[in-house]
Amino acid sequence: MKKFIDSFSTMAQWLAKLSGILLLLMSILVCCHVILRGVFGSGILGTYELVQYGMLVIVSLTLAENELSGGNIIVNFLLDKMRPRVANIFSIVMYFITIVFMGYVLYNQAGMIGTKLADGSVTGTLGIPHWILVSFICIGLFFFVIAFIIRVYNMISNHRNLDDRKRTLEEIAAEQEITSEF
Repeated sequence: MKKFIDSFSTMAQWLAKLSGILLLLMSILVCCHVILRGVFGSGILGTYELVQYGMLVIVSLTLAENELSGGNIIVNFLLDKMRPRVANIFSIVMYFITIVFMGYVLYNQAGMIGTKLADGSVTGTLGIPHWILVSFICIGLFFFVIAFIIRVYNMISNHRNLDDRKRTLEEIAAEQEITSEF
């Protein structure tokens, strides 16, 4: 399992790097659009469309790496009041619910690929086939669901190693490397 997790993490990092390159290219496109519009009174056709769909793709492709690296902001005010094992079980249940929900979203999005391919729908300005965009979103969602599964696997694996005594606020702060002004 460790080898799979490492391989998956590497793939998620590559998707995030690809997203970074796409973001850089979109930034250059927007800059060129603004300059051309300022100088010649007309920008690059389809810039808004490319930025809108590009952001969808970028966000989708970076979700897994963000989850694996712990980049999400987590509000633990409820979990901090629980004993560690209870908090871990609660988190596992919540992650499981999220996996089911996101799996359902992925299933519907995957079905939409065929629908978009069959009806031949394209974007309004540039005529980019919608099925291509939905495919990238599905790739990102697939990696996101797998990242959640890995998170749950790690939580279950480490459950026995948790110290089950209730921690003080000072211990929680020390664990999170937060210093108090008082």
